Amino acid sequence: MLVSLSKFRFLLILLVFTSCVPLKKSIYLQGEIAKDLSEIESRYLSDQTPYLIKPNDNLYIQINSLDERTSSFLNNETNVTTRIDNPMAASLVGYRVSEDGTINFPFVGKVHVANLTLDEVHEKIQNVVSKFIEESSVTVKLLNDNITVLGEVRAPGRYLLYDEQINILEALSLAGDATDFANKKRVRLIRKEGSEIEMVIMNTLDDELLLSSYYNLRPGDIIYVEPRRLKSVNLSSMPLNLVFTFINTSLLLYTFYITNFDN
Repeated sequence: MLVSLSKFRFLLILLVFTSCVPLKKSIYLQGEIAKDLSEIESRYLSDQTPYLIKPNDNLYIQINSLDERTSSFLNNETNVTTRIDNPMAASLVGYRVSEDGTINFPFVGKVHVANLTLDEVHEKIQNVVSKFIEESSVTVKLLNDNITVLGEVRAPGRYLLYDEQINILEALSLAGDATDFANKKRVRLIRKEGSEIEMVIMNTLDDELLLSSYYNLRPGDIIYVEPRRLKSVNLSSMPLNLVFTFINTSLLLYTFYITNFDN
């Protein structure tokens, strides 16, 4: 019986340690590539393509000049009075790009902005405004900067972005990071380009991710973190006293069984 009891204790201890998620499966960006930062930066920048405005995008456009009364007739009044702190507010203050790729700008009419970068839209609006106001500045931002993070993360949901650029690791941090059951080698990126839907699988444990053209996200991207195939009980996340209570209870039950039923 003592031999059997010792074996049982050994199995329980082994269970505690094997139930923990291996460290190698938890650390992002493993590898040797990070030694040459200059190479990463040059390759990373060369792979990035700017976002092009498309129909149904929502643009924030603000005209500023030394004389506020002069520039106010080109501004949507809600752009000044409404805070952009949620998706509903963002939909009210912006200029929606129509299906024909234009926005309806006050006192100007339709301005075509589809398939242009934000910098190109800024330049185009600035040229239009300069016909009415000589000394002015234009601010153009994308209001529908949002991503959706699903799967094995602590806080899945849709997130409105306030930075012009966000990468995959920053997106995971917005969602509270991946859980212990996440398969960080298989993080799916779902992206819609026009009528086509693209899906790629990224390995966030490999620092080659830094060189990927998908490292930076785009508005509307969906991130899905796959679960591990086998979800073992993670005793490492339990309180220590609960773990010992589980072990002691198991030992008592085993001893009772051996004493009463084992011949």
